[in-house]
Amino acid sequence: MIKLSILGSTGSVGTQALDVVKAYRQDIELVGLVARRASDKLLNQAREFKPKYVVSYQEPTKDWLESLPKECVYLKGEEGLLAVVEESERVLNAISGIDGLLPTFLVLSKNKILLASNKESVVCLEELIREKSKNVVPVDSEHNALFQLLSMTNQKELKKVYLTASGGPFKDTPVEELSRVKPAQALNHPTWQMGQKITVDSATLMNKGIELLEAKALFGLDPDLIEVVIHPQSLVHGAIKLKDGSFLFQVSPPDMKIPIMNAIFYPERREYPFREVSLFELSPIVFEKVDRQKFRALALCEWVARMGGVYVPVLLGADERAVELFLEERISFDKIVPLVEEVLSSVSIRDPETVEEIIQAVEWGYKKVDEVLGRVL
Repeated sequence: MIKLSILGSTGSVGTQALDVVKAYRQDIELVGLVARRASDKLLNQAREFKPKYVVSYQEPTKDWLESLPKECVYLKGEEGLLAVVEESERVLNAISGIDGLLPTFLVLSKNKILLASNKESVVCLEELIREKSKNVVPVDSEHNALFQLLSMTNQKELKKVYLTASGGPFKDTPVEELSRVKPAQALNHPTWQMGQKITVDSATLMNKGIELLEAKALFGLDPDLIEVVIHPQSLVHGAIKLKDGSFLFQVSPPDMKIPIMNAIFYPERREYPFREVSLFELSPIVFEKVDRQKFRALALCEWVARMGGVYVPVLLGADERAVELFLEERISFDKIVPLVEEVLSSVSIRDPETVEEIIQAVEWGYKKVDEVLGRVL
């Protein structure tokens, strides 16, 4: 039995991971479910799966606690996180944002297997990720795809590594029209159903730029080796080109349960228990070049990948605040990336050395956006 815990169990990745657990209950012991809020959704998950521990960072009501199954032990916050990690073999970190930083640090420090689905912690803890690389299995579809492909090859044979992007809702929108798009348009992703922040990041391609940073951290790749390409069908999740001219693709439907299953059972492959597709449904497959004038976030993230250090957490904080301002309709869509650029050009703090200092750098970037707002508008 695999002793598994899911951090961020009520989010999109967490709920799909529980679909996999449901299909393979005889092989998975669910140690813990962790969520920010003591919500009805977390309570319902506890009732259905009856993990040993149920953890929230928000104080639950008396009625909520009394409704927990008797098999479950409730713990709050970091006390619960510590207990869950201590008794697990594999921990899926699907917490969103910088809140996922401490859990990733804790999982790897305890020499557990990290199923990594929190971008922020991977890019901010690059040194630890590389040191503990044998304990890290990426879950996000693009990095899980590259994880599979790179395990089949020698890095000395690599000519190019491709990250694929759907292009988002504005792939074919003229650059001069981007100043007029509304939040509802940016949140209308053509392929994936995701949270608001990551959906807007997908529309600017900032998400793909952060994934470039993630690929560098996970696999020790030179940023010059990585190329982002537009692939509207979202079927090829990763591709590599070898020195002999060969291309290797990882292809599957846009279904997160596939990389989640791969990570939970790695290195074993299990039978897919959900709806399968035929080869003929995976057609057509098209690739396009990125319009780098329109999607300036890519060049910005490439620069951050080369600079490293404090620029990584500052980028994350600044982008988070800039996206918030857009969703509040206080800035136009085309000002998101310039705002982040302005913050990065204003960095005046040193490289962080601890988890606490990384979080402080993220907060610095977040707050700096409001200070430089007038220079960009």
